[in-house]
Amino acid sequence: MSGGRLSAPRTGPRLVWWLMLACLVAIGVQLINVQIIHGPELAAQGRELRTAQSTLQPRRGDIVDAFGAPLATSVQTYHIAVNQQKIPLARVLEKQGDAVVEVGRGPAAVAQVLAPLLEMDEAELGGLFIGDSTYQYLKKDVSVEVWREIRSYQFYGIEWEPSYQRVYPNGSVAGAIIGSIDGQGKGNGGLELTQDSVLTGEPGELALEYAPGGQTIPGGKKVSKPATNGDTVHTTLRLDLQHSIEEILNQAVSHYSADWGAAVVEEISTGKLLVLADSGVHEPSSNPQTARSVQYAVEPGSVGKLVTIASALEHGAVTPETVIPTPYQYVTADGQTFVDSHHHPDYSRTVTGVLAESSNTGTVQIGQKVGDSDRYDLYRRFGFGQVTGIDLPGESPGILVSPDQWDGRQRYTTMFGQGYAITQLQQIAMVSSIANGGVYQPPVIIDGWTRADGTYVPAPVREPHQTLDADTAKQTLTMMESTTAWEQGTGRYFAIQGYRTAAKTGTAEVFENGAKVGTATTVVGIIPADNPTIAVSVLLYRPRIGVLASESAGPLFHDVATEAIRNIGIPASQDEPELYSTEP
Repeated sequence: MSGGRLSAPRTGPRLVWWLMLACLVAIGVQLINVQIIHGPELAAQGRELRTAQSTLQPRRGDIVDAFGAPLATSVQTYHIAVNQQKIPLARVLEKQGDAVVEVGRGPAAVAQVLAPLLEMDEAELGGLFIGDSTYQYLKKDVSVEVWREIRSYQFYGIEWEPSYQRVYPNGSVAGAIIGSIDGQGKGNGGLELTQDSVLTGEPGELALEYAPGGQTIPGGKKVSKPATNGDTVHTTLRLDLQHSIEEILNQAVSHYSADWGAAVVEEISTGKLLVLADSGVHEPSSNPQTARSVQYAVEPGSVGKLVTIASALEHGAVTPETVIPTPYQYVTADGQTFVDSHHHPDYSRTVTGVLAESSNTGTVQIGQKVGDSDRYDLYRRFGFGQVTGIDLPGESPGILVSPDQWDGRQRYTTMFGQGYAITQLQQIAMVSSIANGGVYQPPVIIDGWTRADGTYVPAPVREPHQTLDADTAKQTLTMMESTTAWEQGTGRYFAIQGYRTAAKTGTAEVFENGAKVGTATTVVGIIPADNPTIAVSVLLYRPRIGVLASESAGPLFHDVATEAIRNIGIPASQDEPELYSTEP
């Protein structure tokens, strides 16, 4: 029997082998887990760590005039921001020869470079870099040129987002009508406010991906959700005419030392407002302005006699040539005393003469021939005491109470335009309806909208309504011509050569705390009377010079109407008028 020993099993190498195999399997499983099962999730987390999200602002829509000229528009700008958590790693690089070397690092170095570009104090800018915010604005609405230079440095932690700055290329022209936007870019006045929802558009989203060193990854900028730009709002205004008439209006306010003035030009057949002008308007800013022609109600004075006489004509109480005794002073049956604006001997005038000469005493006698409720009904049909529905904020409905609330004197004063108040917008709509065969066309200032996709959407048609019988309207219009054509008419000094003009003057007293402080002078007119094309209304509030309408508002009306005729290209009148007699 041999003396040799049995060898021991070789368990050591086998154990190592199995351990290695187990490790390889574990690694494989982990690779599958990381790359296949959780790969997309982990990749997304990685991108999130090196990606900055920002809002892609839509372009606010334009506001344009009737011919497409911009009244308000938006230009491309950029908001510059900082990720305060990343900026400490930012490097300032500089090319030296063929090499690019680091010359600075961190907030102080970056602030030194950006401060001149952003036109900010270096210390102030550096202070904005300190904190834990991932998105702190540094400066908004920098130009495209400045943004490009900032972007060229590729600073880690410096963010940007495209935006738009609102600009008004025509300065103050139509400023109160165009309106304004606030610090958040929302409309807070004028058309900017009423059209804000269509002008604003829908924001999008923008993503920027950075490399570990802080540089923007080429192709890493992606629009994850495109912005939808706002609509273009097409107005009925004529920019050049608006500009010219605002200049004329401001000069008149200065010349006659008035508190303020307003002028309106309307296309009669459509109700489109070609001009809606206020004096003293400044360039749109963040502060809303008042459109007095829409928001201020003033007693119309003798312009209100049109309603009284039209009502009497419509109810058959008078004809244009009915003779009316016209003394300087008239006392009603219940003891109310009224006088004309100037002393004159007792005489008689036809109803046409009463209107053209603007006699208070004659008008009161005509007004008494019609019931108060009938006259009030015509006020309402003309739109008094209610808003016109124009697309502008703060429109005043005016002041008009029902006849059962009139006192003994107000019953008569309303006959010649006192005791109620209307806006210039209501006034021109009333006169336009007389010139339009008695058909009231609601005044409009928006013609339509162009959507972001280029589709044009016309504004809804606002339904007209009949205010006067067509024959009554024609008679009233013809009677108004005598205001400028008759030698005793209150408008004889502002007649427009070559154009038959139907007009009416109005002078109303202005009271504050029970004391008279001045007058409001106004003139409304139709041009040309033989082919009504435009209506013009002007107002001067508290002129210190020319306190009667014929003396101040009359010359203003002449200048405004003449400019409108020239601008629009209205043909001159061809036929001589056939007017009613003004005297028995």
